[in-house]
Amino acid sequence: MAPRNIEVKTLLNADEFLELEKECTAADVSRSKLLRDLAKGWMAERKGSRSRPPAERPGYGQNMAMLLPGRAVARPRMHMRL
Repeated sequence: MAPRNIEVKTLLNADEFLELEKECTAADVSRSKLLRDLAKGWMAERKGSRSRPPAERPGYGQNMAMLLPGRAVARPRMHMRL
């Protein structure tokens, strides 16, 4: 093991490991390279989502009724505090 490499343990069951091994062999890619690429992609995605500011909550709505139900015909622009 080179001094710059750190071993990482992955908890896969037997079926997952065999499927991973089969796909790596079919793609001619080593398991370590595949796992390294997955980790790098995941970290890049997380960094990208952190750089965007979180969505702000909308401001409070209007605190007045636009029309009174009984006076809608007489005064259509009358406001009333709730």
